[in-house]
Amino acid sequence: MRRLRSALRRTTSTMLAAAAGAGLLTAATVATAPAAQAADVCTGTASVYGVLADGRLTFSSIKPAVGDLTRVRVGPDLGFEPKAMATLNFNTVLVTSTAGALYRVDVRTNDETLALANAPVRIADGGWTHDKLAYDGHGHLYGTTPSGLLLRYNVTQAKPAGSQHINTRVEIGTGFMLKTLTASGDDRLTATSADGKLLEYVITGSNWKRNDLKAEGWSAFDQLVSPGGGLYFGRVAATGAMYWYKDANPTDGKGSDIDYNLNDPVNTDGWSQKLLSAQPGTFSCKPAAGTVDGTDIAAVRAMGRDMMGAHDASWDNATQWSCLDNLWQRESGWRYWADNPSSDAYGIPQALPGSKMAVAGSDWKTNPATQITWGLQYIDGRYGSPCAAWNFWQSHNWY
Repeated sequence: MRRLRSALRRTTSTMLAAAAGAGLLTAATVATAPAAQAADVCTGTASVYGVLADGRLTFSSIKPAVGDLTRVRVGPDLGFEPKAMATLNFNTVLVTSTAGALYRVDVRTNDETLALANAPVRIADGGWTHDKLAYDGHGHLYGTTPSGLLLRYNVTQAKPAGSQHINTRVEIGTGFMLKTLTASGDDRLTATSADGKLLEYVITGSNWKRNDLKAEGWSAFDQLVSPGGGLYFGRVAATGAMYWYKDANPTDGKGSDIDYNLNDPVNTDGWSQKLLSAQPGTFSCKPAAGTVDGTDIAAVRAMGRDMMGAHDASWDNATQWSCLDNLWQRESGWRYWADNPSSDAYGIPQALPGSKMAVAGSDWKTNPATQITWGLQYIDGRYGSPCAAWNFWQSHNWY
């Protein structure tokens, strides 16, 4: 437990130092702009519940744009030995026991504390022998049994009280001998196998289709969770590290466009929970509503001014705008194609590497709005305001 708390307190300045700010670029580096492409803009957060080995509940909050752990809270002992869990919503978690019972855990959390609103409610006395659970956020609860049977249930209430609210048991299929399981969208499951495959299952009625996203490389994870939008978090059991990944197109059935962030994990250790579950549907991507001509720098700057004010009302003033404008003029000249010749820094905010911006949209290479979205989130999470970031830049020539 001490490691979990210290992971939050420990500074991440070493990792974040390389996240943005590579210095002023030369004209040669920004001479040619690649063709812009329309894609998605992504927003949201990640809320992850967990259970420690001693039975205590935990809550963690992660900023997807930069993969930063922003909050960890530890609550009371559940009072029974848990086996599997699925988060229904921000204050409701379903947990099975090793004895086969199903409990509803009502949570109350804020910036300071994590508590139970009441004692865990036992909504089924037996029959819940699932070793894994996942809720898709759209009314379907999935579970696997130790024998590899995949089951689906309808959930009709935000706080189910029994079989009247969790019903219509459907056997989807057998052979689901999985190491991890999470719901990544409406009737979409993502899983890993013991031999390191990253798998996707698309469920239609009682039928299913499997997509092999990755053939290897995922065997180290004993927990995989997703808040939606193609975002995944994987916990390495051996070290307690948490890594994050972004699938640019989570519905194409392919894993070739998954961005890895191995040089910038959420944490390198500290994730000691025996179970983890993300609240579904808290991170989403949608088609961009159009943007300005990215080669029209004046128009891009004007858009940046508007987006800055919309991001945080307290920034909506001439002082903060002057700081942001100075910062990104020096970093990139507000050019979305600015590519630093001595590093992998890219774009208007000079994200390092540029692929970090994929969490804000799959068009991060060509859409100034996507880059500005990520850059504002980065500044907010790392410095708190554009002027704080600009002040740091003036002393260090990076931010």
